Amino acid sequence: MQKIVVIILLLIFNLGVYADMKYHPIKFKLSTEKELYEEGEKITFLITITNSDKEKSYPVLLPHTQNTGQKLFYLNLYDKANNTSILRATENKLIHMMVHDTGQVMIRVLKPLEQITIPIYWNDFENYYSYLTQTASHHSFGVPLFAGVYKINVCYNPNGIALGDSIYSYYNDTEQEIAPTKLAMTSDGEVSNTILVKIKKSANSILLIEGKKYCTHSKERDWCWYYLDSIGNGGTNERLVHITSLAVDSFTQAKNEYFYSHFTNIYAEFMTRFENGDIQEYRKFRDNCPDEFLTERYNENKQKYYYAIQLPDGRFYNVTYLQPSGNKKQEMYYSTDGKLCTIIDYIYNKQGAFLKTKTSEIIPCIMEEL
Repeated sequence: MQKIVVIILLLIFNLGVYADMKYHPIKFKLSTEKELYEEGEKITFLITITNSDKEKSYPVLLPHTQNTGQKLFYLNLYDKANNTSILRATENKLIHMMVHDTGQVMIRVLKPLEQITIPIYWNDFENYYSYLTQTASHHSFGVPLFAGVYKINVCYNPNGIALGDSIYSYYNDTEQEIAPTKLAMTSDGEVSNTILVKIKKSANSILLIEGKKYCTHSKERDWCWYYLDSIGNGGTNERLVHITSLAVDSFTQAKNEYFYSHFTNIYAEFMTRFENGDIQEYRKFRDNCPDEFLTERYNENKQKYYYAIQLPDGRFYNVTYLQPSGNKKQEMYYSTDGKLCTIIDYIYNKQGAFLKTKTSEIIPCIMEEL
C-alpha cells in the first residue's frame, strides 16, 4: 500500500512539473561542416531546425533580406574546460551592414517532423558587410579566434522583431500565461546544443582573420607570438596581440599549455590549465584599475579559491574562499571608477564555525596613482 501511495505522489508531482512546462516544438541543432579548421579559415556553421511535433505544423522565423536591426541567430563562445563554464565572447546582437535598407525576415511553416538546415559563416569577412549575402556571413565575436578548442552554441532570439512577435508569446518564468494562438518562447530566446570547434595552429607566418592581418614569429620556449600588422622583424610590443605554446598543426597540448591575448581597448585574456585541459587560472582584464572583468582560480584539487567579476551595475566584485570548506574568506566591492573599495572579512572560530563579518573601506586606485 505504501508503494502505491509513493507512485501516485510521484505521478502527481510529475504532472505538476509538466503542467508548468511550455511546449517548444521547434528545435535548433548546431553543427559544423567539418571537424577541424585552421587558423584564418572560414568556419561554416550549420543550423538544423526541426519541427519535433508528429502531428501539427508550426512556423519558424528565418533570416531573409534584413540587413539592419537585431540578429535572429548569434553565436556564443565558451572555454573548453569542464570544471567551469566561462563565456569567453558573444556576438554583437545587432546587424551593422554598410547598406541600410531595412529588409525583412521571413516565416517558414514546417510540417510535422520536417527539418531545414541553414548555414552561417564566421571569418567570411569578404561578405561580412555584403548586402547580397544578407546576414549569413555577418557573424563575429569582435576578437579573432586563434588555435585552440572552443565550445560554441547558437541562440535564436526573435524577441523584438515585429514578425516574430506575431507568432511568439514570450515568458520569463513557467507560470506566465501564453497566448493560445502563439508559440511559447523564453524572452532570452532558444539556445541550441553546444559543440566543440577545433582550430589548429597554422604554419603560415601571415594570417588574415576577420579582415585583419596577423604576423607570427616563434620566440622563447618555441612559443609563437602574434602581432597585428607587424612591421619589421618581430614587430613591436605595442602591437602584440597573442602568445601561444601550441605547435604547428595542433589545437591542444597535454602539459603547460600557455595562452595570452591582448586586444587594445577591448580586454586581455590569460590562462593556465591542468593537464586535462580544465582551468587552473583564467583572467579577463583591462589595463586600468580596477582591472578584473572575470577571474577564476583553482587549487591543485580543482577547488575554486578566488573569483572576480564585473557586476551588471558596473561595479567590480571579488571573493576569496577557504578550502576545503568552501567558506567565504573575504569579499571586495570596487566602485565603477575604482576610487572606493568596500572590504568584507568573514571571521570564524577555530572549529570553522562562522562568527561575524568586519567591513572596511579603502581607496585603492588613488593610492596606486600616488
